[in-house]
Amino acid sequence: MKKDTHMPTNYNPILTLQKHLGLSSAEIAEKLGITEEEYLLSVGDPPSSLIKTLCSVFGVNKRYLVDGFGPMFSTCTLPVSDILAFRDERNWKQFHTPKDLSISLSLEAAELLECFQWSGSDVEAKSKHARMEEELADILIYSVLFADAIGVDIPTIIHNKLKKNGEKYAVDKAYGNAKKYTEFSETD
Repeated sequence: MKKDTHMPTNYNPILTLQKHLGLSSAEIAEKLGITEEEYLLSVGDPPSSLIKTLCSVFGVNKRYLVDGFGPMFSTCTLPVSDILAFRDERNWKQFHTPKDLSISLSLEAAELLECFQWSGSDVEAKSKHARMEEELADILIYSVLFADAIGVDIPTIIHNKLKKNGEKYAVDKAYGNAKKYTEFSETD
């Protein structure tokens, strides 16, 4: 790792992340698509766009970067930077519009569903497990690409959706119940 001479010496979650990743300021900046100078100037008081990009590129927990505590990475980290690098090495970002990525997501989900077509009473289709893994990987990859295309942080949107679903599906009404929340009665 190259030694940085312009780094502030006080504690900073971004600098701690950089040290953990073993990357120089120039290497981090390159992965973020900004200049080293822009990176160094924004580390002390990072704009939300830098936080969002760090979360997306390195799979960092937003709360860690904003508040300075909690786990540095999500417990189940998607290899977001690998997915984006794969795309960028092939210059495919130009084709990855939200429309085309949503179509691709739908097609991959249909390919996963196809594993169960004509399976009769075999609801797990165990003989097609390897194919299911590949189709699920495609869905997750396209999901990461879609999130990048519309500029959202995956852990944040999942957290927000779980909170919203928690309000719709209160445990006391939804526990062991397959009904949609609109079908709950006052006695459920």
